[in-house]
Amino acid sequence: MATELKRMTFVVTPEMEEPLNSIKREMFYNRTQSDMIRELVSAGVRAIKAEKAAKENRCERAS
Repeated sequence: MATELKRMTFVVTPEMEEPLNSIKREMFYNRTQSDMIRELVSAGVRAIKAEKAAKENRCERAS
C-alpha cells in the first residue's frame, strides 16, 4: 500500500448505506471502513477497465 495516503470525503446515500453495512459485516468485519472503501473502489476501477477492454475487443472483432 502507498505510504502517503490522500484523504477524501464523500456522501453515502440512504440507498447505499445498508448494502455497505452488510458488506462490512460479511466481508470486512476485521478491517477498517477505510480499508473496505479502498477495496471496493479498486474493484470498481478494475471492473470498469475490464468492461472497457471487452467492448474494445468486441469492436475489433466486428470490424
